[in-house]
Amino acid sequence: MKKLLFLLSLMLVFVVSCGDGGKSDEPENQEKPADLTDSADTSENQDQADTGDTTEPAELSGDTEPTEPTNPTEPSETPDEDESQEEPQEPEEPAAEKFCQYACTKASDCVTVASNAVYDEDNFKCENGRCIYLGCLSDAECDEVYGAVTQATGRVYRCNKNGAYGYPECTPTCSNAADCNLYGEGSTQYAYDLDNNKCENGYCVFTGCLSDAECEATTYSDLYKCLPQEYSGKTLKICTVACQSDGDCSDSGLYECKNSQCVAKSCESDEWCRKYDEDYSCL
Repeated sequence: MKKLLFLLSLMLVFVVSCGDGGKSDEPENQEKPADLTDSADTSENQDQADTGDTTEPAELSGDTEPTEPTNPTEPSETPDEDESQEEPQEPEEPAAEKFCQYACTKASDCVTVASNAVYDEDNFKCENGRCIYLGCLSDAECDEVYGAVTQATGRVYRCNKNGAYGYPECTPTCSNAADCNLYGEGSTQYAYDLDNNKCENGYCVFTGCLSDAECEATTYSDLYKCLPQEYSGKTLKICTVACQSDGDCSDSGLYECKNSQCVAKSCESDEWCRKYDEDYSCL
């Protein structure tokens, strides 16, 4: 029994000794080392960050200067009602009429047998198969053609670039309209006398007939009337045979009566023209 009690006493001492060995030898009131304190503070800050209690950074706080607002884009001006509407398109010009005439491939094809210095090869050009008259080219050409008239009347003809028919033409020189009268001083009853011409820049320019009576007096025929004609984009009234119907015009079938005068018919094709002349083309 004594042995048993002794063994129990040893075991109790052993247990007590083991319990004291688990405690730290440091005194209870010893302060924590500095590094442990910083670690604790860091943990506390981390906890605050996790809970959203951290202070805003300087750049996000209210102390920062606000950026200047961007100027809003000015709205585009509303166009006026008139400007917004599309401009009306001008109607297309009708295609130019074509007529039966001799075709050309070069200027010499335009020269007729009765040509002279102002109607020879250098006074024409062939354009798109059509002969275009260029008018006189020099005073020398006018001297060659009107030399005899100059000798007989004393009228000197020069190449006037601003001719009455829309191209340069040989006209007399002048100092006043009286120099242009072909029928003597003071005459006004004819279609080419004092009141039918003007002196412009030293050249006589024909201004056209004024009445049917002038044409009848000039041609000695009541068939001629003072009617407008188109020349190279210019309108000029001249004495021409009047008509009332197509029958009053040429029997060739190439002419018709329009506005009381015989004019060429517009053609349909080369074949249509060649019914009247095998050398004609529709141009």
